[in-house]
This record gives sequence, C-alpha cells and structure tokens, in this order.
Amino acid sequence: MNLFFTPERLTLTAIVLLVAAIPSFSPSALCQDGPDNIYVVLRSEGELKIGEILINSEKIGLYEKFEASFSLEGDWENPFDPEQIKVDARFYSPDGKQLLVPGFFYQEYRNNSYRSIEKVGNPVWKIRFTPVMEGEYKFEIIAKNKGREIISQQKSFTGVSFNVTHGFLKISKTNPLYFEFEDGQPFFAVAVDNAVNNYFNYMKIYPRFAETGGNYNRLFIMSGDLDLGEEIRPSAGPDRGLGKINLDASWKLDRVIEMGEMLGIYHQMCMTNQYNFNLGWKYNVFNKENGGILESPKEYFTSEESMKYLEKRFRYVIARWGYSTAVFSWNLWNEYSAQPGFEVNAAVAWHQRMARYISLIDPFGHVIHTNDGRLNGVDEISALPETEIITTNTYGIKNIADVSEVWTKKFITRFKKPYMLAEFGIGHSNLPPGGYGEVDPEKRMIHDGLWSPLMSGSAGTGMPWEWIWLDNRIVYTFLKAVSKVVEDVPFSKYDWTPVSVTSFKFKKSQPSYYADVVFEGWNPTGNYGMPKEAAEQKIFNITGNGRVEPNEYLHSRLVDTTGRKNSRSVPSVAFKVEYPVNGEFVVFASDVRNVNPVVKLRVSVDGKEVLNKDLLPKPFLQYFPVNVPGGSHTIIVENAGGGSFQTAFELRNYKLKEGPDLEVRGLQSDDYILLWIKNQKYTLLHELAGIGFSQQPEGVLELKNVADGSWMAEWVNTIDARVLKTELVQSKGGRMILNTPAVNESIAVRLLQICAGGVGF
Repeated sequence: MNLFFTPERLTLTAIVLLVAAIPSFSPSALCQDGPDNIYVVLRSEGELKIGEILINSEKIGLYEKFEASFSLEGDWENPFDPEQIKVDARFYSPDGKQLLVPGFFYQEYRNNSYRSIEKVGNPVWKIRFTPVMEGEYKFEIIAKNKGREIISQQKSFTGVSFNVTHGFLKISKTNPLYFEFEDGQPFFAVAVDNAVNNYFNYMKIYPRFAETGGNYNRLFIMSGDLDLGEEIRPSAGPDRGLGKINLDASWKLDRVIEMGEMLGIYHQMCMTNQYNFNLGWKYNVFNKENGGILESPKEYFTSEESMKYLEKRFRYVIARWGYSTAVFSWNLWNEYSAQPGFEVNAAVAWHQRMARYISLIDPFGHVIHTNDGRLNGVDEISALPETEIITTNTYGIKNIADVSEVWTKKFITRFKKPYMLAEFGIGHSNLPPGGYGEVDPEKRMIHDGLWSPLMSGSAGTGMPWEWIWLDNRIVYTFLKAVSKVVEDVPFSKYDWTPVSVTSFKFKKSQPSYYADVVFEGWNPTGNYGMPKEAAEQKIFNITGNGRVEPNEYLHSRLVDTTGRKNSRSVPSVAFKVEYPVNGEFVVFASDVRNVNPVVKLRVSVDGKEVLNKDLLPKPFLQYFPVNVPGGSHTIIVENAGGGSFQTAFELRNYKLKEGPDLEVRGLQSDDYILLWIKNQKYTLLHELAGIGFSQQPEGVLELKNVADGSWMAEWVNTIDARVLKTELVQSKGGRMILNTPAVNESIAVRLLQICAGGVGF
C-alpha cells in the first residue's frame, strides 16, 4: 500500500491511515515479548547457496526503500558474524558508479495479543537500499562462507521520481552550523529526546509530535524495548548475547523508523548507552558473568576484542537502517564521559576508530557524532574531524535559558560545528513520585530549553528528556509555537549573528528603576566537567548587568569537603558585588543530600554572618533573602555542615533599567530577524520557589545593524502559540524600532525583509 503524504500536508486523517498501513497493527499489543514464540534458530548447515531473490517493487521512488529478500544456505553458527557468513550486495547505479551495501539476517513478526509479538515464517536474508537518481539500477548478491564465495545473477529495478522528497539530511555546506537536505532544502530541528524505548508508545506519541511540528528525535537502540543487543535477561533466546542481534527488537525498530519516514521525523541513532556500563552492568552482554569478554566496564574503550564486536554490530545496524532518510546520524555514545574508567586519550582513539569504520561501510554517508553527558564536553573529542556535530547534556539547572545560551555560543564559536543540547532535565535525585511533571507542572524548563538554543545559534531546539514529561498538551503547544516561528526560515542559507539591541524603553514614559538579576553556577554532579582551576578561584565578580566573571569556574553545588583529598568540589563561594541602592541577596537552595551531619547554609556579608540555616531535603527548593545596603560588598555563601546542596542566586535591585523587565535574545541575518522576549522571572527556579511574575507593559525596542528596508513582522505568543499581530515595520540607517506588546510570560517575533533599501509601500 503506497500512501504519498508529504510531512507538510500531513493531517490527522492521514496519520490514522499511515498507522493502519503498518502490517498487523494492534495498538494494544506492541510492547513486550512473549516467551517462546519469538525465538529464532540461527544455525545453518549445508552448502553455500543463494535462493530466489524477491524484490519489493520494480519501480522505487527516489530515496524510498528498495528491499531484496532471499533464502541462504551455508554453514554457520552465528549469522550476525561476518567472519562466519558475510553477505553484501553490489549495486550499479545509472551513472556507472558502484556501491557495496551489507546484507543482514531477518525474521518477520506480527503483533499477537496484548504486549506480545510472534514469529511469522522462517528467517531470511535481506538487502536494503535507496535509489538517489532516476534510471535503471542493477545489483548482485555476494555471499562468503568458510572460504567460499558465490555471486548471484544480476537483477534490476528502476529509480523513479514520483514522490516528493528532499533526500538525506546532512550538514549544510553553505552554513556548516545548520542542517539541510541533499537537494539544498534547509532544515531546523524542532527536537525532543523522547527516548521511551517502547514500541507502542512511539506509535502513540509520534503522530501527536509531528502534528505540532516536531521533526527530530533521539532513538536509544541499546536499551529497553528497542535494545538490539547490549542487555541480556534470564529469558533471553538464541539471538541474545554478545555478538548477536535481538531480532524482535529490530522488527519493532523497523516500525518506528517507518513511522518516522511517513511523518517526517529524523533520528539520531544512539548506538551505545553509558547506563549499560554503570547500573546496568549486571545485564550487559560484555560482562564476563553473562558470557561476555570483559572483567570490568573500564576495559571497554581499550579492548581490541570488544571493538571488533562493536564493528560487527554497527555493520548490522547500517545494513538494516542505513537506507532510511529518517536516520539522520549515527550517535556513537550516550554520555561517553560517564563510562567507568573514562580516559581522554583512550576515548579519542575509540571514537576515531569507530567513526572511520562506519564511514567506510555506510554507502549513504550519514552524519557521525557522539554525546557527552557533561554540558561543556571534552575539547579533544569535540575537536575531532570524526565528530561532525557536537551534542552535550545537562541536568539540575534551574534557569536553562541562560545556561543553554552560554554554551551554545561557546561551542559554535570554538569549533565551528553544529551544536545541539541533546538532553536537559530537572535531575535524577530527590524527585517526587510524579517525576519531572510534578516538579515542573507548567513545563517552564521545557519552554525555555526549546527557545534559548534556537535563539543562540543551535541547529535545533534544545532536547528535553523524559517522555512522560513531554507527552503533554502544554508541551505540544510549545512545539507548535516554535514551529510557527521557524517555518520556512532558511537557516542554512544565511550567516547569522546575535541581535544588537540599542535600547529597550517603556512605550509610555515611566521612571527608570533597578531590576533583579538571576545567576547560577555549574553542577559537577549535574553533568558538568568542572575545570581543575575552578577550585583555585577564590572570588567572583558580579557585573552591573548581572554577569558572573569568570563564568566557567563557578560551582553551584556546595559540598562538605572534610577528609576529601584533591577534591574539585568546594564548600563555599565568594562574590564581589556593587549594589547601586539597598537591595537583597537571595540564596536558592535545592537538592539537599547526605544530611548526617546536618547540611548548614551560612551567609556572611563583609565578614559578618547574616544567615545560618539548617537545610533538609524537603521542600525540594527553599530560598533565603538577606538585606544588603547599597555599595560594594563581599558576600560569602558556604556549606558549614555536612552533605551538599545546589545553589542559585538572585540580586534584587541591582541592574538599572529604563524599560520592561524582559530578556531579549535573538538572531539576525540580511533578510531575517528572530527575537525571543521573555519575562525575567518566568523560570523553573521561580516556579519552584513560588515567586510570581507580573505582566510587563508595552515597550519600544531599538535594534541596530539592521539592513534598511521594509520588514513583515509576525508576533507569536510562545505559551499558547497564538499569532498576536502581523505588521509592517521599517528600518533606516541601520536602525529598527519595534513596538512590543505587553508580555506576561514570553513572546517571539519573526521579521522578513520584503523590500530592501528605503521605504516600500
């Protein structure tokens, strides 16, 4: 059944038809495996022989799946080991070029009863491919087994251009900080990290995600329901274990990838997960206790034998899913620096070897990269040519807008590569039963984490983690607002710079005032690699606009370091501040741990103790204001007891303002300007503290370095995705004046130049 829906025209009716088109689809029957009815016989005995080759069609649309299926006889124990049985197909394209594509062992399944699947027929071998040009393709199957090689007769099919497609998603050659398709069509990732690892939930969530403009996700293919072969359980069958591929999980992943193809969702394929080498080590196939080869996960990066097993696994993954345009990248790791025994030089060598191997066997040249669980990454790995894009993660941050802005700009400036914040979330400890959703019911962290990377030069939005948090009406509305603003913006065709704000004043005259500023440091236990120099930084200067200097060294977690040798943790931080008038210094304390002996917050101003407070784990976040007179002061915040706690700070009456108390972030190019204007107190930090925010009045925002001409401006409420107004504005002499509406939480505006040089219309 061929259903030709393009993602732009996809409707709910179409989505229902597409889901129904999946063979034997049963929404209630897609999650867990049954016991015996999924196990597959792997062994083969006999002479090497290729059976009849069946193809899925004699005419294949460009960039659609071509599939050849055939039986194969031979002598092997493990069909996933190319040293025992190696199957490839040599394709001859219409322009005369040759491509070698690996083949793979396959078992068909179908949905049976609730949360169960069952085998259909006997296993076969398959080749998957996609034509990239019109014309006749020829191919032949090559099989090698026990020193013998046979080649099938050639067969053919025709590549035809009868479907709308843009080809594979790549890094742009015009602006290598962004993505675009092979035909040059720009792409911006409206992204989440929806790693549900559950077949049924993907089938349920993906249509909702795509309907609101979502187009990019990260798939964990080595854990949960989609684990291809890194975990082993007591009920494991013959296709489980080191050097094997979980065939029923592979069948489920087929369905997820197909759904992505139909809905226009592109994937980072996460090939290895640090969890399997930490808390999950007891189930890991590399563990000697499970029949593996490693005494300890610390051997993983340096074991020659483990790398050979990985290369065989990667070969299977590329053979089965490399054809698909829904696969954007091969993501070698989730959080490589969390691997036990992590050592930079060994990790660099490992990444180079794996990336080069994949490049050698991937006929379609997908993007290759890795992922660091620490926000600031490891420079030696980020700088590798084999690391084509940079992705890092962060947790425990309360003001994600500031944090993601800082590190997005640092990465793209330092490495000149696309950057994506691949995971962010509230944290993994001291959470209530309802998880992230109970901590952040308004989803403020998700909102700010989507918008800030976008407005700071990232190739996509930030990617919030935890699917229960994400599968929510509020979040889908946030995604819809983002999609409205980025729709048809050709990011990859322009050079972008941060917007230059000259002034932001009240529309109706009001006196100037002193506003509050918020800042927080970096949390080594919340995915940040604290430089060793940070422990030597004795005092931090807070500038008049609220910036911390030096920024990268500020610890946000204060830890009792008694008895710790060579610790990079610190028990206290000191600030040099300059209050223009009397104000308050507010300490936010959260995620209190190890309360025996009691955790104790102590604050001193100019050497005088002004606060001494015992801290308990509940409530999750508490805050404590202390009065500070106008003038220059040194403020010390310390953990004077045991355990540790997380900090953030607010300086009240600190920053001079002449307009609305709103933060302005944005990007500009010759023909486009994107702005995000947010209430300064619309943060997770203030939500947790129960501190409200007030509507900010209308303002007058002046930008500089703007191309002269007429611009069409569309204003969008980022909370409910409503278009607030559309208007024509002018720029002259490099200046643009925008009249901003009253703002509760957050708005965005997209400006497109419609007439250059002087006043149009």
